[in-house]
Amino acid sequence: MMIYVDYLHLTKRFGIVAASQLPLHYLLAAKSWSPIHHLTRMSHEELNPYHRLLGRILIALFSCHATLYINFYVQSNLLHRFGSQTVILGLIAISIFILLGTSSLAKVRDYSYLLFLTLHVALSLTILPVLWFHVSHLRVYIAESALIYILLIIQRNLSQTPTLATLSLSPQTAHPLLSISFPLPRSKLRSYTPGQHIYLALPPRSLLKKPWEKLRLNPFTIASVSDPLSTTTNTSPTTPSTKTAHLTLLIRPLRSSTALLKSLAQSPEPSPRPLLIEGPYGSASYFPDLSSADFSGILLVAGGVGATFTLPIYADLHRKRGGSSGGVKMVWSVRRRGEVEWGLETVGEDGGRDGIEVYVTGARQEGGEQAGVELEERAGLLGEDGDGDGGEGPAGRQDGSVVAFHQGRPDLRAVVGEVFEQYGEGKVAVLVCGPVGMGRALRREVGGWVGRGKEVFWHAEEFGW
Repeated sequence: MMIYVDYLHLTKRFGIVAASQLPLHYLLAAKSWSPIHHLTRMSHEELNPYHRLLGRILIALFSCHATLYINFYVQSNLLHRFGSQTVILGLIAISIFILLGTSSLAKVRDYSYLLFLTLHVALSLTILPVLWFHVSHLRVYIAESALIYILLIIQRNLSQTPTLATLSLSPQTAHPLLSISFPLPRSKLRSYTPGQHIYLALPPRSLLKKPWEKLRLNPFTIASVSDPLSTTTNTSPTTPSTKTAHLTLLIRPLRSSTALLKSLAQSPEPSPRPLLIEGPYGSASYFPDLSSADFSGILLVAGGVGATFTLPIYADLHRKRGGSSGGVKMVWSVRRRGEVEWGLETVGEDGGRDGIEVYVTGARQEGGEQAGVELEERAGLLGEDGDGDGGEGPAGRQDGSVVAFHQGRPDLRAVVGEVFEQYGEGKVAVLVCGPVGMGRALRREVGGWVGRGKEVFWHAEEFGW
């Protein structure tokens, strides 16, 4: 009997311990309203890996709870218990948790972010009443989780700003870039920091046939912000009526939600189109002052449209440093030279272009399905091995642009070594946004200098959800 008591006590504890962590799990999913952000000074995309890790731990604990109970019923010849409400709801709950875990795998997210997001939101809500009626002693944790869930939904919906957006595709036929431009009240950008991102959603009136499209689409980094002196007078509910800034997003449409935006740009319906904007968000708001004298050197590395993160930071540093790009270097790897035109226009003629080096890796053979930004760009930007080392071609400054163009892949070891040898007397900041392979290769090279005693501020802009 003592063995049974200890066995059942352990079995129940697996479930109770897991349920007790659900409120924290829901809180880690918050985009802006969360005490964890203020305590850790980390943005939601930096906390997201911990959200995923805790989710895997909870699934493991709930799986142990379910497995041990099933084993107990089978070994004790209590199969009739499988017809009880408690056991049925328990089996439903563990099935939901397993589906949540499998639908969150990277391959599923890459295949269809919208599918992942739809399942994640629906199942995260469904699991709460299932656990509520499963057993009564979990209800305090379920109530806390439900309260957090409701508050987060209210906060996110109240923080949305309606606007009218112009969507257009670049003229290049292969892998065109999608540009989305829209006005936003300056009051919504009081905390804006270069390098932050926003979320887009379609307004309710567009959802008569496809209600799932109201779900927030992928996070999109703000490529540029302009602040005209004029004030809008349009009183349309989808147009800001206060002093506005004009934001531009640049997106490489692939599949799922980005394909949806591409279809809107290609639609014969007139532009601009109503959109809902949420944000800005991002860890850039917690960065140290990179323009201060504490940093003797700053290295920005971007792959493809990852420059939407690094270019605003580069331009901001150039402005804060009195129009000088000294100590700031940006390495930008693209597949075609035409892909940098928007970036050079963003920086402007007086934006310190001399600190930018562009590596043109050359176009690959067209055709085949695109599985996502990382899968599409990794081989073209880093080579098939994804290490980013070697392959540097001839360099040359182009007339009037003062931008160094290179043919081939960037030699990250040489790039990092040059920055640390030239500016390594003080603290060096290294920021990267691009394919996962590029970030790993850069981290490996920077880590070597950290091992030599160099002080480094490191940030890799990655969206892992």
